[in-house]
Amino acid sequence: MPLARLPLHLLRSTLRFSSIPKPLQALAIPSPASRPAPLPVAVPRIGPDSALVSTPDAESICSLLSNPPSDRPPDLDGLLVWFERKLTSDLVLEVLKCHRRLGRSATLGFFSWAGFRLGFRFDDPVVEYMADFLGRRKLFDDLKWLLRTVARSNGRVSTRSVAICIRFLGRQGRVGEALSLFEVMELELNCPPDNLVINNVLYVLCKKDLSGGSIDVAVRIFHRIVQPDMYSYSNIIIGLCRFGRLENAFEVLREMTRATLVPTRTAVNTLIRELCQFGGKDELVGRVSIRKHSRPFDILVPNLMANGVLRPAVEVFHMIARLGLLPSTYIVDILVLRLCQAGKIEEAMGILGVVEGSKPNSVAESYTIIIKALCEACRMDEACRVLGRMMNLGLKPKLIVYNSIIRAFCMLGNVVEAQKYFDIMNKRRCEPDRATYTMLVHANCMIQNWQIAYKLLMEMIGLGRRPHFDTYNLVDGFLKKNGELDMSNKLKRKMEVQDLYAHCKAGRLEAAYDKLSSMLAMGFRPPIYARDAFECAFRKSPKWKVAQELLKKMEVDHSPARCLHTSAILPGIEQFKQQQPDTEFKEQWPQQLTICSSSQDPCSCSIGTAFVPKNEDGAMNRQSSYNNQ
Repeated sequence: MPLARLPLHLLRSTLRFSSIPKPLQALAIPSPASRPAPLPVAVPRIGPDSALVSTPDAESICSLLSNPPSDRPPDLDGLLVWFERKLTSDLVLEVLKCHRRLGRSATLGFFSWAGFRLGFRFDDPVVEYMADFLGRRKLFDDLKWLLRTVARSNGRVSTRSVAICIRFLGRQGRVGEALSLFEVMELELNCPPDNLVINNVLYVLCKKDLSGGSIDVAVRIFHRIVQPDMYSYSNIIIGLCRFGRLENAFEVLREMTRATLVPTRTAVNTLIRELCQFGGKDELVGRVSIRKHSRPFDILVPNLMANGVLRPAVEVFHMIARLGLLPSTYIVDILVLRLCQAGKIEEAMGILGVVEGSKPNSVAESYTIIIKALCEACRMDEACRVLGRMMNLGLKPKLIVYNSIIRAFCMLGNVVEAQKYFDIMNKRRCEPDRATYTMLVHANCMIQNWQIAYKLLMEMIGLGRRPHFDTYNLVDGFLKKNGELDMSNKLKRKMEVQDLYAHCKAGRLEAAYDKLSSMLAMGFRPPIYARDAFECAFRKSPKWKVAQELLKKMEVDHSPARCLHTSAILPGIEQFKQQQPDTEFKEQWPQQLTICSSSQDPCSCSIGTAFVPKNEDGAMNRQSSYNNQ
């Protein structure tokens, strides 16, 4: 039968735990002489399949209990009568470990039957296993009745069993019940608390209590421990940090290091994170209210406390580093970031030097933070050295690292170095973005190097990154100013094609139709990939017939009969010249021919009219003037 159906006289004899804590002064902590040998601190996770059935008796019991309820007697006394004299704690534990095979109901029934047969005088492993079994299934009432029944049956309740119960209660937020169990365990369970139980109580009070009202209770319990261990210190440090008592947490850490104990990584991460957040960038400026004035106002002053809090954070880092422990990677990144924001780049580089000696693959983000800070401070020599150091470690710099260095060099007017690192990032397969090209284009225009600016802008557009309107106007202005009208037209066509492609991909059909119509009106048509995108965008839309008419018009306007190649026209002109030896045409060739402005790409051609005049010696002049239609 289930444990919840124990006989009435046992249930009545079981006193319920009080939810009101007793005075902590009455709490009896055993002296070091009478304290039992400390057990391992971590609560054991008793797995369901941690051991297999090895004895015939255990296998027979499991076979009988695993039958369907309809095929077995309802009374376990008649079913297991042959095993009453063979019951031992080891046999019970072996059967309990097969609870996956038996099911929860059969497992609880067997334990209750075995408990009455043995008078609940089990060995410690059986009680601990059953405490874990009930705690994982949140059967806390049954768990507390189990401990009380074992204690009243002259059985032994181990500290590990109580610790398991306290931990499971704390995980469910039942902090008051866990504290009450801790206070009555010696008087009612005859189980003096040791470090294992106290550490679990501190875990519940410091980590699972959301109200913060139990931190003072946790501190008093902590100070009553004769010999705290690393888990005792770590739990109280976490609790003090959670509720903003950073100075007390720092003092506890000092005391812990004097005792040559190493804190847990969680405690170190929590302490450094809270110190960094308190001394972060948002607190670097304080607000002071001025009220003794006709019109009250607030002024902003530097917050000296914020910088003062970063100093203990650095001290904590070096303190635990000397003990052979380093915080997690994200905590190191936070500390480096806060130091760089406060202008303490040298201290940040010192921390980075300590970490990269033991964990070189986890400092990539810290390198990025330091390089950005050096670039913002215009300390470019140091930034380049740190970048080289980063590459020597085999780390791959991110795009933001290259952009920071290129931006800083461009602001300083050193375009050569900026172009150098632009080439380096391309060789290392770090693809530049729109910001990278924009910075280099503007920097080259500032030194009147418009040819390279034009090349970079064309490359940027070719990669599908649309430049800002001001960037395009800047380069186009230089081209027109220097008489490069062909390059200006080519840049314009490139931008038009990019706009058309972007409209088609985004599904802006009306804008795409208007853009293609305007491009055809100017005399050039888009390349194949833009035309395919136009067709794909309109094919499933109601405007597909209108788009087809525009595409047919484009094919008619650019048919081979009207769009002749220059290389095909000029030989015919030479042949016509040989047939006309006279010099009647002195001013202008009377024939107007439609030619292509491009001799390589007929898909991006510009239609115009060519006038072929004669020279004084009668030879043909191959210069042509184009009038875009």
